[in-house]
Amino acid sequence: MSLTEKLLALDAAKYKEKKTDTIEIKRLSELIGEPFIVKVQEIDDNRMQELQAMLLTSKGRVDYTQVRKVNALMCCDGVIEPDLSDKKLQKHFGAETPRELAEILFKGADLGTVSDLITKLGNYTDDEDEEIKN
Repeated sequence: MSLTEKLLALDAAKYKEKKTDTIEIKRLSELIGEPFIVKVQEIDDNRMQELQAMLLTSKGRVDYTQVRKVNALMCCDGVIEPDLSDKKLQKHFGAETPRELAEILFKGADLGTVSDLITKLGNYTDDEDEEIKN
């Protein structure tokens, strides 16, 4: 069977579905007394490219002062549960935007951990264990 035939045999709708995963935020688990499981999904390629571009200066260098902001925006696009755009949740935590809520809920390394999982789902990370085949 040729590669074209194999692709034609794929369920195109299923292929286009966004990958999802979950991650426990231990700090929040301790606060609420039960596992706090965040559900995330991959981000569309164009949006991921926009977010990654925010990390660059006009000279093409990485602006590390933007990392937390970009990670928070990635969470806004990739976190399914809890709903960071929920106005009641934002008000409860004193956040005016989903980004602010992400920064409040995912303190310290948690923000990076969640955004790393979102990045991994979209296949934007290098797997060091994977061999390159020629």
